[in-house]
Amino acid sequence: AKYSQGDINIEETCKTIVLSGKKTKQKIAVLLRGRDKVNFSAAKKLIGEEMNIANAEEVKEVAGVDPGAVCPFMLSVPLFVDKHVLALKKINCGSGDHLHGLEFETADLARAVQYREAALSKELVTNA
Repeated sequence: AKYSQGDINIEETCKTIVLSGKKTKQKIAVLLRGRDKVNFSAAKKLIGEEMNIANAEEVKEVAGVDPGAVCPFMLSVPLFVDKHVLALKKINCGSGDHLHGLEFETADLARAVQYREAALSKELVTNA
């Protein structure tokens, strides 16, 4: 993190994933920790239909940017924040620019954007 004002904790790196309903094409965004994966069963229960990861065109339509640069503050669809993200002290995420990211205190997230908390990540299995 040579351009940051300090070290970036890899555990605080997060990603915004856009999901699209298989039937209705309804879209939502999910903010997850970087290492986590979407729990599609939980997303189906939450939204009421099977969800897929949105294609690049759909992402650009709702986020205004290409996949990989999605910023949770620039969305035109509902945002769901995974409970594990809300347990972090800070969030480092996409800014809308592939070359720059955002870092902010997790407590400030609600001041910047409306979201719903949800359990949408798959639990990681580690070999201990």
